[in-house]
Amino acid sequence: MKKFYLLIMALVCYATTVLAQPYTNPTPPCPAAMAAKYYLVPGTNPYYKIFIGNGPIVTPAAKVTLVQPAQIGGQPVPDLNGVYFTPLDNSGGATISYATTYTVQHIEVDFDLNGTHYTCKYEAGSGGSLPIKLSSLNGRLNNESEANITWTSALEENSFKYEVQRSADGKNFVTVGTVTAAGTSLDTKKYTFNDPLPGTGAYYYRLKMIDHDGFTEMSKVVYVNSKKGSGVVTKVFPNPFTSEVQLIGATSSDLTPNNIKVFSVTGQLVKFSIVGANAIAIDVTAPKGLYIVKVKDQTFKLSKQ
Repeated sequence: MKKFYLLIMALVCYATTVLAQPYTNPTPPCPAAMAAKYYLVPGTNPYYKIFIGNGPIVTPAAKVTLVQPAQIGGQPVPDLNGVYFTPLDNSGGATISYATTYTVQHIEVDFDLNGTHYTCKYEAGSGGSLPIKLSSLNGRLNNESEANITWTSALEENSFKYEVQRSADGKNFVTVGTVTAAGTSLDTKKYTFNDPLPGTGAYYYRLKMIDHDGFTEMSKVVYVNSKKGSGVVTKVFPNPFTSEVQLIGATSSDLTPNNIKVFSVTGQLVKFSIVGANAIAIDVTAPKGLYIVKVKDQTFKLSKQ
């Protein structure tokens, strides 16, 4: 889909780039971490969307003006509704759409503080086409005859649908279901799809992401294994991980709090939950780094990314 924003968008209101020190008139307080980045949104009537974050949080709210390059007059640029001044929200951010007939060089932020008026100027960085990225894609077993595929998007633009595809060899995929996409959303969207398995064995899943304008893109591949386990874990997957970890070879009877322990490298116990027939989810608040997973008398090292 034009992809999905991973985690993307770390600054407030989805701004993604910390810019150099702003040039101001008069001098600061202009937030040094304020950022602005614009993207081309393709389609029948393409337009630009600019994301602004980390702006000044003041009362009354600061207002943002988009400005054309100075060499062609430095004129203000209206949004698609013809508005020239956009107030920042209570998180210091804004999202503004404007026509492709304009070229934004920088943004100007005007606000009053302690009786003094400030104008802060920031360069606007180009992000090209809107990079909607998949923030997560996971596969696990609900039971030994059904796979559960889940995924999350942090932002979608013009998205139409997801085709869930399955493969027995990781090369030849068939579509096993379709899920309607959010369309256009700046909020986190969570999706889930349950797939009755044709038999026991290892299966691979991926998403075909389709936009309203026909653009398609394939996701990464995730893996589930419904073979009856022997009680001996042959592999932990994925490694590195973000939260969920599959214990390949484990049976459902193996997945009990008495049989599984997760430790940090300092030896501290780490919380986890059992989330499928052969999967656990390690505490999402645990910091990045090395972890030890013990399953009965087996030990595995895992890295959290």
